[in-house]
Amino acid sequence: MDAAIKIASMLREWGCPCLVVPLVIGALVTAGSAQSQGSGDTIGDLVRTSTFSSTEHVNVGKSNMVKQACFFREQGSSHMLDIGVSVDGAFIRLAYGDGPLPADSIPKPPLQVFAGKQLTKLVDGDMKVTGEYEPIQVYDGAANYTPNLATRYGSGFIVVTNGDARSFLGIVARARGEFIIVRSASDPRKVDVVAIYDFKESTMSALLSCAKKLFR
Repeated sequence: MDAAIKIASMLREWGCPCLVVPLVIGALVTAGSAQSQGSGDTIGDLVRTSTFSSTEHVNVGKSNMVKQACFFREQGSSHMLDIGVSVDGAFIRLAYGDGPLPADSIPKPPLQVFAGKQLTKLVDGDMKVTGEYEPIQVYDGAANYTPNLATRYGSGFIVVTNGDARSFLGIVARARGEFIIVRSASDPRKVDVVAIYDFKESTMSALLSCAKKLFR
C-alpha cells in the first residue's frame, strides 16, 4: 500500500481535510547504528488477559507468539496499533486494513526510526501534505523492523527494540498527534508510517511499571 494513501486514511480519522501529494522525502536524519529488518512477527495478535491500569488503558495480553506482554492499544475504523513491552523489548505493531506496501517502497537497511511531524504547504489555495517529515526525536538504539505482516486487519508492520524500552517509548510519546516513521537512510523516499493518537508519557510510565512487574 502506498504510504501516502495510508497517511491520508489516518488523517481522515483525525478529521483533517488535507489533501495528499506524494513528493520526494526531505533531508536525511542520522540513523541508529543497529536498526535492521527483522525476520517476522514476533508479537502476534494480542488478546487481553487482564488489566494493569484502567486509567491509562494498559493491559496484559498474550498471543500465539508471546506468553505475556504489556500493551496499550490504539484502534480506529481501519487500523489497530499495539504499543507495548514484551520479554524481548519495547515494540509497536500496526495492523492495517489495506493492501501491503509495494516491494519497491519498503524501507531497506540501514533504517531510521523517528518521531516526525508531517509537513504541509499551500498549493492553489489548498493545504496539501507534502510527504516530507520534520524529525521531532530520533531513536538511535537497536531495533528490528518487519514490513507487510499478515494480520487479522490485513497488512501491517512491526518494530521491536533490543535496548532501553524507556528510550523507544519516549519517542512514541513524543509522536503523539504526529507520526512514527521508519525510513531508509539510503533512500528517504522509502517509508513506513503510523500515526500516534493518544499514547502519552503517563501511559509510558504505566507500561514500564507493568513490564517491571511482569518480567522481574
